[in-house]
Amino acid sequence: MTPVRVAILGSAHPHLADHREAIRRDPRATEVSGLDHADAVIIDSVTADHPRLLRAAIAAVKPTLVEKPLAATVAETGELTSLIDAAAVPVTTAMFLRCAPALRGLRTFLLEEPCGPVTSVRARFSHPGLLDGWFRGRTAWMLEPRQGGIGGFADLGIHLLDLLLWLRPGAGLGVVSAVKDRAPGIAVDVGGTARLDWAGVPATLHCGWRSRPGGFDVRVDCARGSSTVSGGRLVVVTDTGHRAETHPPPDAAAVVPAWLDELHGVVSWEPPTSGDITRCARLLEEIDAAAG
Repeated sequence: MTPVRVAILGSAHPHLADHREAIRRDPRATEVSGLDHADAVIIDSVTADHPRLLRAAIAAVKPTLVEKPLAATVAETGELTSLIDAAAVPVTTAMFLRCAPALRGLRTFLLEEPCGPVTSVRARFSHPGLLDGWFRGRTAWMLEPRQGGIGGFADLGIHLLDLLLWLRPGAGLGVVSAVKDRAPGIAVDVGGTARLDWAGVPATLHCGWRSRPGGFDVRVDCARGSSTVSGGRLVVVTDTGHRAETHPPPDAAAVVPAWLDELHGVVSWEPPTSGDITRCARLLEEIDAAAG
C-alpha cells in the first residue's frame, strides 16, 4: 500500500505533536511539506487561519482534517461549512472522543437501552494546562480572541457537545444555564459549567484548564441502571448485575488512524458532519450568552 502523503498546515495547535507522532507510527502515511506534494491535509494552525488554509486545501482537492473549532464564530463556521458541503473531497474536524473504545461502548449501551430511558448525564473534561504553563510560546494564541482563542470551556466543551450529538443521534440539545470561570489578566474564560436539556434529559457539562490532575469522565443514569466512562474504563450497571471494560483512554492522536481508514475506504469512525459542526458552534454561542 502506497502511503498517503499528509501535509500539516500550521504549527500552533496543541495537538500538532500528537498528529505528527500518529503519522510517524502509521505505515499508511508519511508527512510531507506543502500542498503540492500532499494527498491529504491536516490543519493545525491558529483558528484565525482556518478560513485561508481550508480554502486552499479544498481548492487543491485535498481531503482535510481540521483541528477544532472549525471557526471562532457561528457566522464564520457557516461560511466554512458551506465550503465543506460543496467540496469534492471529505473534510471534517478532529473530534477524537468519537474514536475512544469506551465511548463507543457507551453509545451502544444508549442505543440498545438495556436499562430503559436516560434520566440524567454528567460529563467532565479538564486539565491543568493554565496552571502548568501550556499556553505559552506557539500556543499562546489560545488566550487571544483575535487569533481565534475561544476560552477554556469551549476548548474542551466542544468535545462534550459533539459527544452528546453523537451518542444519541437526532436528540435535541438546548442550553438551560451556564457559568464561566475567569482568571486575572486573561481575556478568555478558563473554564465553566453548563446545564443543558438533552431531549428532555438534564445534562451537566464541566470543563476547564485549571483542574489538577484533570481528566475525562461521563456518567449516564437510566431508569434501571447506569453507565460510566472514566478515562478508558467503561462500567455498565443493570438490574441484573454489572460489567466493566478497560480500554485506552481518549487520545487526540487516535483520530489520525481513523481518518486514514476513511481515506482508504474503511469505516472505523463517524466523522462530524457539517451539521454537527454547526450545531456545536451555535450551542457554544448560546452557552456564552447564558453565562453573561
